[in-house]
Amino acid sequence: MNTLFPVTRMLDAAFNNSWNEGDGSVGRTPRADVLEGAKEFQVLMDLPGVKHADLDLSIEDQTLWVKAERKESVPEGFECRRTERAGHVTFSRTFSLGNAVDASGIEARFADGVLTISLPKSEKSLPRRIEVK
Repeated sequence: MNTLFPVTRMLDAAFNNSWNEGDGSVGRTPRADVLEGAKEFQVLMDLPGVKHADLDLSIEDQTLWVKAERKESVPEGFECRRTERAGHVTFSRTFSLGNAVDASGIEARFADGVLTISLPKSEKSLPRRIEVK
C-alpha cells in the first residue's frame, strides 16, 4: 500500500534515471530502491567507490538531498589507455518527502558501497482505528 504520493514520484524517478555508464560524464544520478514498511520507508542507494567522508545528506523544505563524490586518479607509473569508469564523479539525488515522513527521525547507514536511509512515517500518516460509539 503506497500511502505517500511523493514516494510514487521517487519510485518513478528511481527506475527512469540512469548512471549514464560509459559516457565519461562528470555528474551522475545513482539508482535507488524505495521500500515501504508499516512504520517507515527505506531508500537503498548504490554508491560504489564513494568514501564515507565524501557523502553528504541534508534536508531542506521537505526535500532529502543526497550528494556524494568519488575521487579516483591513475596510480603513479600508469597511463590511462581507456576510461569507462570516469575517475572523478559527483553523484546527486533528491527525494521529495511530503508530510508523511517524520524528518526528525531520519537515520542513514553506509556500508560496502550501499547507502541505507530509514525514513520513519509521521504519526499523521499512520493508519489508525476509529472507535464506533
